[in-house]
Amino acid sequence: MKFFIAVAEELHFTRAAARLRVAQPHLSHEIRRLEGEVGVELFARNNRQVELTAAGRTFLERVRGILDATADAARAAQRADRGEIGRLVVGCGSVAAYTVVPNAIARLRRAYPEVEIVLTEFHSDEGVEALRAGRLDVCIVYPPRNVDPALHVEPIMIDPLVVALPKGHVLAKSRQVSLRRLSGEPWIFWHREIASRVYDEIVSACGTAGFEPRVVQRTTRLSTVICLVASGLGITLVPASATMLHVAGIVLREVHSPRIKMPLSLITRSGHRAPALSPFIAAVRDCARAVTKPARG
Repeated sequence: MKFFIAVAEELHFTRAAARLRVAQPHLSHEIRRLEGEVGVELFARNNRQVELTAAGRTFLERVRGILDATADAARAAQRADRGEIGRLVVGCGSVAAYTVVPNAIARLRRAYPEVEIVLTEFHSDEGVEALRAGRLDVCIVYPPRNVDPALHVEPIMIDPLVVALPKGHVLAKSRQVSLRRLSGEPWIFWHREIASRVYDEIVSACGTAGFEPRVVQRTTRLSTVICLVASGLGITLVPASATMLHVAGIVLREVHSPRIKMPLSLITRSGHRAPALSPFIAAVRDCARAVTKPARG
């Protein structure tokens, strides 16, 4: 097609061959071969001049469009390889949705405005499974203790658990609360399959403190758990980052003896590449370093 365009623009085989830096007999052979493939004469030739036929003029218009589209496709492929365009599917748990993810996405949109970012909130274990199944490019959650070795887990933020108490609770007057002092309290919990790592850490710590939580209500969302605490139904442990929810009616206090720390982690499939995945990961790391996690009421 490039040979054809050169001859069509020069209307002279010798000049076209010089422009293309090929031998004139080779150029003539390629044009005859092209005409054979198309099935029509594209040039009218005589000893004095070369002219485009009507078919040749139509073919020239379409060929130029094809070459332009091919060049555009090549540039798009190169931009996609650099992560400048494409689609990034991100999964995150509630804590990540309140902390690092919004700022990381905002930073990525500024740097790569043509990357489509699809964000879905998952329970921690559900997000890991979605990533394993290939429905996500990256997931930011508290990982279960046993993670598929095909997944790469990078802790980005250590988030201590704090106790969420209804305002007016007697323990709300303390700056820190011993876990043992929560043994007689009614607890609000979630189902283990939703976030097994946090569930197991809390139950284990309570066992170390000498008791088993007396669960009076279970639910599926961190925000719902906190609202139930605010209603006075019970107490619970939540990540310190939950302070960003600013729910009226609760106070958050540090827990000690023992102090429970959760590793909010960035999880990817080993070897997986996706548009803008690397700069998104870099943005998440930076935003995680900037997050502060004090417990306050």
